[in-house]
Amino acid sequence: MKKPTEHLFYFGVDMMDHSREQHRSLLDRLGIPNALAWGFVGLFLFVTGATIEQGWFSSLLVSTGFSSSSVGLIFTVYGIAVAFFAWLTGASAQIFGIRRLMWLGVLLYFVGSVPLIWLALPLHSYWLIMLCYTIRGASYPLFAYSFMVWLNFRAPKSSLARSLSWFWISFGLGMTVFAPYFSGALMGPIGKINLFYVGYVLVALGAFCALVLNHDSAVIEQPETNAPVGKMLLDSFLLIFKRPRLGLGVIVKAINDIGKFGYVIVMPLYLIHFGYTTQEWLSVWAIVNMVGLVFNYIFGYIADKVGWRKTLVLFGGTLCCLGTVGLWLVPQLLGHNLPALFISLLIYTMGLGGFVPLSAIIPNLVPAENKGAAISALNLGSGLSNFLGPLIVSLTIAPFGPAGALVALAVFLG
Repeated sequence: MKKPTEHLFYFGVDMMDHSREQHRSLLDRLGIPNALAWGFVGLFLFVTGATIEQGWFSSLLVSTGFSSSSVGLIFTVYGIAVAFFAWLTGASAQIFGIRRLMWLGVLLYFVGSVPLIWLALPLHSYWLIMLCYTIRGASYPLFAYSFMVWLNFRAPKSSLARSLSWFWISFGLGMTVFAPYFSGALMGPIGKINLFYVGYVLVALGAFCALVLNHDSAVIEQPETNAPVGKMLLDSFLLIFKRPRLGLGVIVKAINDIGKFGYVIVMPLYLIHFGYTTQEWLSVWAIVNMVGLVFNYIFGYIADKVGWRKTLVLFGGTLCCLGTVGLWLVPQLLGHNLPALFISLLIYTMGLGGFVPLSAIIPNLVPAENKGAAISALNLGSGLSNFLGPLIVSLTIAPFGPAGALVALAVFLG
């Protein structure tokens, strides 16, 4: 017969196990694989730190004497690095391992960021700024999109759209909510340059959560081939052309996010002519993206219930286009009007939510053995947004001004 203390001990263990089981069930119902829960926290922290400057870096460079088109070129080259390393992650994760790629992302972040702050900016060296910022640009796609690969291999297919909606929620909370929020709140007290050091801390914490606290092995199915690594990577790229539907998905993914990466350059330069401050822009941008992320989960849930493609078709480009046109017209017609600016941005972010199912559709267009290559294609589309948004801005802002650049973005989104 068990002693009373033993009975209490076993009762306590049973209660703890029951509580943990309930916790796991809740996460599963929400679409978060329990084994990867810390990964979502790490993703949020890392992306926040790695992109903390995006909402104001263009205005900082212009204020130090660089032209708007020159600054646009820096962001364009940065976007090329993002696109290349985003494409690299899917196939490379199956070849080299997910954790190695994520640690490489952490390393490249510091390799690019430290000399950017300590050398390039103080020396006012345009080409050194571009080089350091480009290296920094390689860091977050390696970290974030490698985690997306991890998620695609681990999440049940029945809840994959919801799981990927949580990926984009964590990603978006970092890049478009808390990064601008921290910037707006801390820019006055500590200055813009010291915000980079805040980023250092957040990136380190993100790596710790995703790669230390997260104990999932990250071992995924390896491609069954003896081909050289270079040929495997090339084949993963050529798959886009061999499967036209996959290529079309890449184009759609690239277009849907160009506004997000174009806005951070052009909006601070556009709104200043109508009395908006950088802090006001950052605050509205952060708040509207926090609200808009709710639609990511809503559309992910709808997609799992009524179909991924149907949800994608019904929502997306139209709302994104209307929101961008609103951003151009609101200051022109109403001047300094924060509520109207908020509504225009909200329409745009609602449209972004309609594209969430695309992250589930693209990897499932190919057989299981090509899933890594398909995820590479998906990530290439995501990365190309970082390139196309700044490219459109840099090509149109000099001849047509910030207003013309916004119109150009609206045309592409439509």
